[in-house]
Amino acid sequence: MKILILQQGIYGERITENIKNKAPEGWSISTFNVPAIQEPIVDEPEEYLPKNLPSADLILHLAESAQAAQLLPAVAKATGADAVIASIDTTAWVPMGLRNQLHRELAKMDVTIVFPEPLCSIDEETVGFNESLQPYTNETIREFSRYFGKPILEVKVDGEGRISEIEILRGSPCGSTEYTVKRVKGMPAEKAVPTSGLMCLHYPCLASMTFEQKANGVDTIMHNSGRIFNEGMEKALKKASE
Repeated sequence: MKILILQQGIYGERITENIKNKAPEGWSISTFNVPAIQEPIVDEPEEYLPKNLPSADLILHLAESAQAAQLLPAVAKATGADAVIASIDTTAWVPMGLRNQLHRELAKMDVTIVFPEPLCSIDEETVGFNESLQPYTNETIREFSRYFGKPILEVKVDGEGRISEIEILRGSPCGSTEYTVKRVKGMPAEKAVPTSGLMCLHYPCLASMTFEQKANGVDTIMHNSGRIFNEGMEKALKKASE
């Protein structure tokens, strides 16, 4: 699979590095550092793109501005990609109105776009968490999410009730799963949730800490990152006890 990653700063750079280090054999990963764009509405997106973008199957959008997100239809056209994953770790980078616009424009091009909120909420059938959960059907996105997304863990608990072994079957795109697993090993299983979710945020998680109004009340995207890890840990502990 050929992936083109759009990035603008440390947020995207860290995720890109983790994906490059852990990508399966045969994947090709290129990056495009999106320039700063001052105009609020980008009428001529091609002006901001290099003349020879590499071909791609999947565009992973990690850029940090709404202006950068407006380039996505032009990038998809130039690369021939059939899928886009646009991370929503900060709502302002891709506001809801822009998400709807991108969905309409890309659908006309037969390109699937999904908006995982946060990025680690993606799996092989859905993106998002709780009220933001949305299904999708696209094999390119599914292939990416087989390796990066909601953590899938296998744990072993020793006779003293402590976590003795942890295997990562799928880790978060940012690398926080590996960070957390190293610190959970040896912990009493009964304390692993919610403690491990808090450890996940200490990576540190780069999702937004801004409180926003959600369907279930005021919350942050960052807190959902911890909940997603806890969910993976809960499933692993339940399986280990069967």
